[in-house]
Parts: sequence; C-alpha cells; structure tokens
Amino acid sequence: MSNRRANLRLRKSAVALTGAALLMALLTACNGDGTPPKAVSGNAAPAPGDSATTDTTTGGGTASAPSAASTGSAGSTGSKGGATGTGTGTAASGSVPACQASQLGYAWAGTKTAPSGGSGQMQATVALTNKSGHACSMYGFPGVDLVNSGEQWSLMREGTAPHKVTVASGASAHFTITYLVSQSGDSGAFSPTTVVITAPNQRTSYDLPWRFGAVLKQDGATHPGTFIGPVGE
Repeated sequence: MSNRRANLRLRKSAVALTGAALLMALLTACNGDGTPPKAVSGNAAPAPGDSATTDTTTGGGTASAPSAASTGSAGSTGSKGGATGTGTGTAASGSVPACQASQLGYAWAGTKTAPSGGSGQMQATVALTNKSGHACSMYGFPGVDLVNSGEQWSLMREGTAPHKVTVASGASAHFTITYLVSQSGDSGAFSPTTVVITAPNQRTSYDLPWRFGAVLKQDGATHPGTFIGPVGE
C-alpha cells in the first residue's frame, strides 16, 4: 500500500516538472516578456523609432532619396537677369576681340556738306581699316585733336549713342568729324595742320594731315559747331 502511494507521488512530480518545462519553453519563444520575436533581415528597413545602421560587411546602408531641390534634368533652361539660357557656356564663345591701334590703317574717306545745311558746317570722314588678319570690334567714340605748331583742340562728342561694330579683316569702320568752316574775317579762325586720332578704347594715336582749311575755333562753347561722331560701319 505504501509502495502505491509513493508511485503516485512520483507521477505527480513528473507531471509538475513536465508542465514547468513547457512553460519555460513558451517564455523563451516569446523573448521572455510575452511578446513574439522580431523578424530579422539584412535588407529590411528599420521600424519606426529605430535608428538606421550601416552594414559594414557589405558597405551598404540606408540611403535617403535625393530631394527635389538637389536634382535637375540635362539641358534644362534657367533665367538670370531676364535672359534665358541653357547653361552650356556658348554665349561667350562668339566674342570678337577689340581692334588694336597697331592693327588699324587710318585714311580720309571723303568730305561732304553737313546735314544741317547752310550753316557753314562740313563733314570729313575717317576710315579705320582692320589689318589684323581676323575680325575685330570697336565701340564708342575716337579721340580727336586738331593741332598746329602752337595749339591743340580736343573735339567734343556729339549726342548720338554709339553701337558696337564688328570689322572683318580688310574692311573698314568709319567716323565723321563735323567742322565749322571759318569765314573770312572771323577772329576765332584756327588753321590745323594735323588731326591726331585715337581709336576707341586705345591709347596709341595716329596722325593724319589736315586738308580742309581753317575752322572756327569754339573750344569754350557748350555746343560748338565742330565735333566728332561715334565709330560706325
């Protein structure tokens, strides 16, 4: 009888141990806190709240997509200062160098009555010939001085707006000297022997002989009858 009671106690103990073992297994499968384990994948994105990590084994990591402000399309256009361009840099490639004084020929190209008519004004035209062997450009007014053995008169510019002129090799640009012819008995008569010409934006001058007689010198006048025009074609 005592043996039967002992066997019964052994069986109950075995059942209790088996139940405890099953409970421990379930707790282990649930990370010890009753929650199911996370799935693990090398390519999985981090869950919300987790920080991104770099896989140092493969050199990979989590990269964000580029923002719209950092991307662009090839050949797209943009504007700056009101002008639209492609950003290829071709606009400056067609620039023409300035005509240098040493590469120009200087000559008279004729005279005529000034457009103002019977005021005693005439116009003498000067040709500036490009001898550089390539195209060059000029913009603005030349410097012009009428001189003789004792006097020098720097002529004023007229009010016409200049424009850029491109001169092919062997071709000429022109400007006019409008001068007021001195009449007999004028107290301000001035007889130049030479006209000194400085091409626009240059420092070296060239002398041409003055062939058109005396002019009325008005170097103190606000609007003298003798002046120069801008370089043109």
